[in-house]
This record gives sequence, C-alpha cells and structure tokens, in this order.
Amino acid sequence: MRVDESVKGHRKRLRERFRRHGLDGFHDYEVLELLLTYAIPRRDVKPVAKALLARFGTLAGVFDATVAELTQTPGLGEEGAVFLKLVKSAEMRYLASDLRGRSVLDRPERVKAHLRFLIQGRGMECFGAIFADQALRHIATEVLFEGTVSRTAVYPRNLVKRALELDAAALILFHNHPGGTPRPSREDIEITSKIVQACQPLEIRVVDHFLLAGKEVLSFREQGWFLFR
Repeated sequence: MRVDESVKGHRKRLRERFRRHGLDGFHDYEVLELLLTYAIPRRDVKPVAKALLARFGTLAGVFDATVAELTQTPGLGEEGAVFLKLVKSAEMRYLASDLRGRSVLDRPERVKAHLRFLIQGRGMECFGAIFADQALRHIATEVLFEGTVSRTAVYPRNLVKRALELDAAALILFHNHPGGTPRPSREDIEITSKIVQACQPLEIRVVDHFLLAGKEVLSFREQGWFLFR
C-alpha cells in the first residue's frame, strides 16, 4: 500500500470515529490531528500534532499560541496555523452568541467560559467589562484597557462613558493576571471601588468582578474579596 493511501485511510478512520462518538476516547494529539486533516491535505499530520503538544504543552497552549509561534512547528505552515486560530475564534463567537440577550447571572459557567476563551493566553494584563441591561441581559463584552505583564492603567471615566454609549445598566468587570496569581492585588480592589463609586450616580450597577488567573476564573463576589450591593 502506498503511503498516501495509508494516510487517506487513517484520516477516514479518524473522521468516522468522530462521527460516531464525538471526541470521546480521543487523545489530545488525535484532536489536533483530526483538525489538521481539514487544513493540510495528503500528508500524515500525526507528527505535526504531536510536535504542537510537545512545544505548547496542552490543547489550551496550542490554541492560545499566536500564528507566528504556531508556524515555527515543522510541517504546520501558515494555513494550518491560521486554521487552528480560526477554530478558537469560532468557539469564542459561539459562546458570545449564546450569551446575547440572556441574563448574565443565569449561566455563570458560560460567562466564565466566554471570558476564558477571550482572555486566556494573553501575555499582557488587560481589563474589560461585560455590559448588560436593566434585566441583566448581555449586551456586549469588551476589553477596554491593555497594559504590561503586571499592570494595566484603568480609567473609570472611560468605562462609564462606554456603558452609557451602550445604554448599559449593569456591569461585570474582568481582568487577568498573566502570571497566574489567583488573588487580587490592593490595586485591583481599589479600582473596583472607584468604578462602583463612578457608576452609582448614574444608576449603573456593578454586579461582580472576575479575575482570570491561569485556567481559573474567580469571582470577587463568591470569594468575598469585595462587597457588591
């Protein structure tokens, strides 16, 4: 049997496994291998999939990598790298669309997953907000400020201005700690307080503040780090 026929048969078996059972029983490298069969034609992509995991450690590490970083993997190429970024972007769009018009408090795990896909893997600290209406229905999620590895300058006035532009009546704040520290700093608590104070005269409610640290999404409210009214 020629090599190309062997590869073709293997691809067909991978896809058939997925049709029948989803990703149940798949190793992480096989998930990448299956995806790459749609981006890289007529070649054995198992070595590429394994090389990606060896370089980036986990599936999350692969999908969080930049196109430039991914293309350094032998055999992947730019088209394969762009395809992997497309998969993550599509999932981000899916999660965002599932929140639109729904209460941000009814589906807390979906909100956390939405933020994880949006923020996880960013090397710089960033700060943003989920904007909601009076009934706490999702309007938009936006990263508003970006800074360095350890600090972001946050301007409550600009955040409030954006809330007014979107006619938002409620906010869920979020920011990340690229270093993975799962506790807020003194500055994190202070900026939360300043934003709450800036919003109160305009009857905009700050519902919560989420901290993204590594793979965790931690709620200020649940952890008792800040008293929201």
